[in-house]
Parts: sequence; structure tokens; C-alpha cells
Amino acid sequence: MKKIFLLLAVLLSFGTLRAAVYGDVNCDGVVTAADVTAIYDVLLGNSYTHETTADVNGDQVVTAADITMVYSILLGNITPEPERGRIFICDNAGWGDMALYAWPEQGLNAWPGIHYSGTTEKDGKTYYRFELSDAYYGHALNYIANNYAAVNGGTNRQLDLMSNYTMGENDIYLTISGSAGNYSYVVDDDGTPPPVVYLHSELGWGDYCLYVWKNAAPVSASWPGEHYTYTKTIDGELWHVFELPEVYYTTSGTNWILNNNNNGMQYDLMQDFSYDHDIYVRVSANGAYTVSGTSGSGSGDGDVVTPTNIRDLDVSNTTALTSKNRVIYEMNVGSFTSAGTFAAAQAKLGDLRSLGIDIVWLMPIYPRGGGINSPYAATNFKATNPSYGSIAQLKSFVDRAHELGMEVILDWVPNHTATNAVWVTEHPEYYTTQNGEMVHPNNYGDVYQLNYNNAALCEAMNDCLRFWIDQAGVDGYRCDYVSSPAIPGSYWASTIPMLRNYAGDKTLTMVAEADIVRDANKLLNVGFDYDYAWNFQSGKLERFGPNGTSASTLQGYCQSFISESQGKSFDRMTYLTNHDQNYNDGGKTIQKMYGANKYAFTTLFFTIYGMPLLYNGQEVGNDQILDYFHDTKINWNSTDAKMQNTIATLIALRHTQPALANGTATTFLNSTNGNVMAYTKTSGNSTVLVLMNLGNLDATATISGIAAGEYDMWLDSSTIASGTTQSDVTLTATSTFSLDAKGYRVLVKK
Repeated sequence: MKKIFLLLAVLLSFGTLRAAVYGDVNCDGVVTAADVTAIYDVLLGNSYTHETTADVNGDQVVTAADITMVYSILLGNITPEPERGRIFICDNAGWGDMALYAWPEQGLNAWPGIHYSGTTEKDGKTYYRFELSDAYYGHALNYIANNYAAVNGGTNRQLDLMSNYTMGENDIYLTISGSAGNYSYVVDDDGTPPPVVYLHSELGWGDYCLYVWKNAAPVSASWPGEHYTYTKTIDGELWHVFELPEVYYTTSGTNWILNNNNNGMQYDLMQDFSYDHDIYVRVSANGAYTVSGTSGSGSGDGDVVTPTNIRDLDVSNTTALTSKNRVIYEMNVGSFTSAGTFAAAQAKLGDLRSLGIDIVWLMPIYPRGGGINSPYAATNFKATNPSYGSIAQLKSFVDRAHELGMEVILDWVPNHTATNAVWVTEHPEYYTTQNGEMVHPNNYGDVYQLNYNNAALCEAMNDCLRFWIDQAGVDGYRCDYVSSPAIPGSYWASTIPMLRNYAGDKTLTMVAEADIVRDANKLLNVGFDYDYAWNFQSGKLERFGPNGTSASTLQGYCQSFISESQGKSFDRMTYLTNHDQNYNDGGKTIQKMYGANKYAFTTLFFTIYGMPLLYNGQEVGNDQILDYFHDTKINWNSTDAKMQNTIATLIALRHTQPALANGTATTFLNSTNGNVMAYTKTSGNSTVLVLMNLGNLDATATISGIAAGEYDMWLDSSTIASGTTQSDVTLTATSTFSLDAKGYRVLVKK
């Protein structure tokens, strides 16, 4: 113990020497001798406030070694590595062992992947812990849990986990349950920090507690309630920070009383209140209070902008100014109508044209095989699924789309065929083999890997691609899993120009199912028109999720996405969902992924950058999980007027405003409210202003950097559910807006 006192005395003489990634035990944003004091208090049992952050060296226990670690950081002897998350899996399925495989596997461990590093106890459950190497971070991967049978022997057990998931600094905890053939998993904890309550008081009491009650009973702690955890200075102001137990932010409709730790003073605060994000409560000297999602006042100096001359707006049947203003629509023929046929879908093409769709992407229309009915396990690339109709009926569908001014592209599956495909017996030489057996790519048991080292296979695939241009008049392809290590970039570099030349005057659209920018550099200059903005959706927007409120966080995501997208030979396809996100991994609806942020995020992906994709049913706000293996029928009666009118307006905006074409300039504006993000899109004389309040409360924000002038307000979240309207607004360079919770506005400069 004397050594601890001596070390403490030495550290106190150093003061603030150096900031570090970790070591900030007291959470004040900097590593100082005060962090040693915090660890020391934990060791002596004088305080448990910082017990969770005092384990600096990560050995699962707080000891004097953690003090030594902070000492080394202060002296500059340690340059800490960035914090990186780990994956924890609880085995409720009785597998008995656990490994984790990730793909595409360039630089990663081959099947069965990495074995668990150890076990961790959390909330009464035992988790297998996976420590990941550098190769697993910073890009989207697909994860598969398995029982390590490839090493241990026995029956293989496996389950697809996160799809296109980018590991960051947060740990993620999963639990696998079920029995053979019916395994599933749930996320126990995605590492998102629990919400915190910040209190700035002008009452001068000196001590503060929050008592929270519902139905005449305390939610947790009895009177005087929860004492503040610690204090923190933000922008020169002292805030009392309350780190409350989970029950407080998972219980809705609560009532709050502020008191001075039962010393005779109290004020009523929020009534019938719920929160799932950090909140900042300001209490004035007379007890009046405000609640916001930021430490700033959230108010501006000017009068709030008020729209005038509100009028109806017809947003139907618009057409794209240029090919860079288009919108694409993913259709599963079997789900799109109750009949599930080309003919039935053709009868509804007028609805898509009225909405403003430019490109219809048909999910695979080929006969299915392989035993599990996946549309991505084709038995014949020159035939149609008989339940959908004939090639002649497909051509009739395409012809009608052309009459209406829409293109049709087919989903092309170049990596593999079904295990019972005609080529398996007619052309076994087309397939990759190992030890005389055809290979299942990624251990998918229903398909065999095609061999692109065989020139005859390459020509056979090209012949099939030409076939559909000849027989059905299609306008291009969405190419599945083009990041496959089995398909060289040189194949596409020769095939895409060949197809364009073969099509003659017809313009082909080629979409790559890959985040080329991040994960498939071999495809950077091979001729695709669009890639998937995969990381933006799964690595950024889905991570922000339903609980995100920070405008600066979302703005950072957007700026990173725009920066990496510029200067490429192709455009990006942006989306919130598609068939993979909706059905795979146990099913994730837009509501599940984004919650109340789904409306603002819809506005975001239509306006921020790239060509927006709609998945069938999304345009009416349908929130079903659509099993595309069995063609679940879309319930067109399940609609959300707010979402339906928002999307219809956004399509009209994208079609008619040059500023919303692919690749136009984006400028983020200054906002006085930490939950409100604002940006402009510009091209020549065209300017579009977009605002969104990510907070769970109504907000007022002053935005500066606006191009002053007269504007048409096209989209107002507070009224859009009632119908599409337009109004007049006059803006100065600095204007103040009032936005509803999770609200959004889109304005066009006249």
C-alpha cells in the first residue's frame, strides 16, 4: 500500500501530461492524475462510481496494475491502441464448442474460423469470447458461428450471424438458441452505451437527487431517489451526471422530482416522461426547466421560420431530369402480387410509373434448385421459374415497362448454380472441384462454385447474358456476389464492354452487389455503373439505429461516405433495406433497424448521395419480413401514410432538382442544437436545403450558412401524413426552425 501512496504522489506532480485513447477513468475527456485517484478510491472501497472504467489494462479486475498503466500513459511510455470491440456468444443451443468464421475471407482465418479465446460471465450468462485481429475491423464482413466440428469432428452446427457488419469499438453480445435445423440468435447487447441524464442547475443547492415514480410507486430507488454519479464541465458549465439503472430508460410514462438529497428542497420536473437517449435538463433559479438532447440551449436568436401560402402538391408521374436523377426498385415477382406471376406484376407497372420508378430490378427469375428453394440457386440460366411464367411473358413485362419509360434489369448470379443444375451433369468441367468433389462456396450446401479459370465457362456465362438481351429485351443486370474471390476482376473488365457493344443502341445498367470502394478494389475500374453503399447502411446507419440522436455522429458518417465515394468511375446505390437486410439474419424490418429514425433516414438516403433503392413494399410503409425463399406475399393494405407520402415527395424532388443528382456538392451547415443536422445540395443555380431533428423531443435550432432567399418547402414531417403540400418560406443566412421530434424538412430555393 505504501507503493500506491508513493506512486500517487509522483503522479500528482505530473498533472496533465498526455491524452490517450484509454485511461480516462473519471470520464472527463482527458487522462490526468485524477484518474489515478479514481482507481485508488475503487481499490479502497471508498467509491464504486468508476468501477467499470477503472480496469484500464483489461484483465477483468481492478488492481494496482491499472494505476501503473495510467502512470505509463501519463509518462508517454505507452501509446494505446484504439479501443476495439469483441464478439461474445452464449451457447443456449448446446453446441459445446464455438468458432467464428467471417467472409469474404481475404486475410482472415479459413473455415471454421477462429476458436474462442476464453469465456466471460455477464448478467448470469456464460459467453464465449472472441478476440479479433486487425483484419476484422474497418470493413463489412459476414459472420457465421459454428461448433468447430471441422477440427473436433462430429456433426457440423452453424448459424449465419451478422451480415455486412463492420466491427468498431463496441463489444457485441449474442445468444444462440434452438435445435438442429432451426437455430436463431438474438443480440443481448450491441455495445451502445446506456443513456445518461445530465443536470445543470442554477438552484445552488449543492447536492442533487432524482426521484422517479410511476403509479404512486418508485421506479427503483425510494425517496430521495438516485444520487448524481459525478460532475462534469461542458462548455464552461457544471453538469451533474446521473448514470441510472436500466429500469429508468426502459420504463415509459414516468414522473420526475428533483431534490437536494432529502434536505427540504424539491421541484417537480418531467411528467409522463420516457427517454432512451442522453438528455440534458436545465433548471433555472426559480425551478423552471427545459429538456433537450444537447448541452446547448437549443434556441436561436431569430424568429422561427413560418411557412405561408400552403397549397396541394401533385408529386405523381414525374420523370428524371437525367440518368443521374433516377430511382431503382427491387421487385420479387413471386411476392409482388397475390398471383406471383409476370403477368400480374405487369398489370401493376402503372403504379410504379406513377410513383416515379425508373429502373425495375427483378430478383432471380430462373428455375430454383438445391433443396431449399433459394432464388439464388438456379438450375438453368436460360429458363424462367415456371411459377412466374414463360420467357414470352417476361418479355411482355419488359415491353410494357419500356412503354411506360422504365428499364428492367435482371438479377444475375455469376458465382454458382444449384447443386442439381443442368450444367452439373452436362458440363461438370464448369465447376471448381477439390479432391474430386464439387465445392460449396462459403459452405452453402445448396450450390456449387463455378470455375472462372475455365474459358469455356466464361463464354457459357456470357452467352446466357446475351440470351436475355435477345429474348426479353432486358436493360442490364444486378450482379450478385461479384466480390467473390473465385471471379477475377478481369472477367468483368472484358464482359461488361462486350455486353455494351452487343446491346448496340440500348443503354445497359450494370449494378455490382459489392461495396467496391471498401471491399472489392479489384472491381474499381471494370465498368460497373453502380455499387452498393454497403458500409453506409450496415456499418453506419444501422449502427446509429433506433436510439441514435447525435447530429454530429450522423454528419460524420455522411461526410466519410461522401468523401470515399467521390472521384470514382461508378456511382453508389444507397438504401435502408433490401432482400438481404429484410429477411436474412432472422429478419429485420425497417422499424426494427431504425425505429422512429426511419422517416428521417429515408429523407437522408434520397438526398445525401447516390441512387436510392426501394425494396418492394417499402414505398407504402409496409413493415413485413418477406421470406424470398417462399415468396411471402406483400400486404398492400398495410400502409403508413407518413412514409408513403414522404417517399412519393422525395422521388419527385430527386427527379426534378438538379441539386439532387448523383455526385452533386454537399455542404453541412452550423446548427445550435446537437440533435439537428442541416445540409444543402447544390448544382449550378439549383439549391436544396435538408433539415432533420434526430432527437426524441421537439426542437428549435438556428441554422447558419444558408443561401438567403425565397424557398418552396416541399416536405414537412409535421404535415406530410395528411397529404403532399408545398408552401412558401423566406430564409436569411441565419434562420431559426422549429422541428417536431424525429422531424425533417426539405426546401428548394426558387
